[in-house]
Amino acid sequence: MLHDDLSLTIRPLDAGSDTELAQYAALDEALDDHAFGGHEVRTLAQHRAQLVDSSYSRTRRWVALAETMEGGQTLVGRASVSIPLEENLETVFVGVSVHPAFRGLGIATRMVEEILLPAIEETGRPLRSAWGDVPADGDADDPDLPVHRLARRLGISRKGMAVVRAVELPVAQGLLDSLQERADEKLGDYRIELWESEVPAQHLEAYGLLLRQLDLDDPDEDVEYEAADYTPARIREMEQRERDAGTRTLTAVAIAPDGAFAGNSVVQWQEAEGTTIGWQENTLVMPDHRGHRLGLALKVATHRRISALAPHLRSLITYNSHVNPWMIAVNEQLGYRVIGRELALQGRADAGGAAR
Repeated sequence: MLHDDLSLTIRPLDAGSDTELAQYAALDEALDDHAFGGHEVRTLAQHRAQLVDSSYSRTRRWVALAETMEGGQTLVGRASVSIPLEENLETVFVGVSVHPAFRGLGIATRMVEEILLPAIEETGRPLRSAWGDVPADGDADDPDLPVHRLARRLGISRKGMAVVRAVELPVAQGLLDSLQERADEKLGDYRIELWESEVPAQHLEAYGLLLRQLDLDDPDEDVEYEAADYTPARIREMEQRERDAGTRTLTAVAIAPDGAFAGNSVVQWQEAEGTTIGWQENTLVMPDHRGHRLGLALKVATHRRISALAPHLRSLITYNSHVNPWMIAVNEQLGYRVIGRELALQGRADAGGAAR
């Protein structure tokens, strides 16, 4: 129940308002500081670019504004409903977050009941998907955790879990050299190539196959998810959206002796002053090329280069399924430590619209 002393207004985000967008950005930073011990910084134009729909997804967003002083409001929460347009056509993706200083006051519950549940019904899509954070230790299925209380209201439940890890930067040169030696024992005639900008045009189709394989191989437990078709046009749009949002990308690719792509690993970050964290994104080794320590070689290459490209970063954050011991082992060798867990939550509505 909402705290009696807190006056709350919930309405659609006004992305055209610089004042509101600045508060929305401040909420982003507060959420990241709480979860990861650091945050990213973007200009208002870059934040605004992030909110523009792509050709492959459409999103509605709302904000919760609390009257924290007479005549003044503070943006304390946000909610969203996203609709995939090319695949996962039965699915609606849902999100809700509340500023750490305003949790426990019923804000998220009110956003779910007043905004999200009606918006979900309007989509007509039966499969509801969301993600939620739980502490690094303890019982992830404790029904009294806030994420599970909200999930019950949305008609969804845990279908998978990822462990959130962070590594301090720069990674020690001696450790990287030692890990490179270990990778070289199995690398043979494979080689690692680094791209600091967009995917070279001649490699777009082959790289798209890598991205699709990543979706197919993701150890997502009981999560229902349809892999995307990463066409050259889709990759180029993704890259343009990242540039518009101020995101830099470093990509490592593994090249097999016959010239085929054998794997990849991606690191992304913001260059703006004040940014302290970046993201270790997808790492994949194609099925026919496993057993050569390519995952380790790819990550050593990116972690060696990132400190020169982005010396302002203090740490990289990554997510691994808890049933992916191979990638967990690689990350632990690099010094990643557990800082949290993320649950994948899903549920289907029955013919009458009720969630089950």
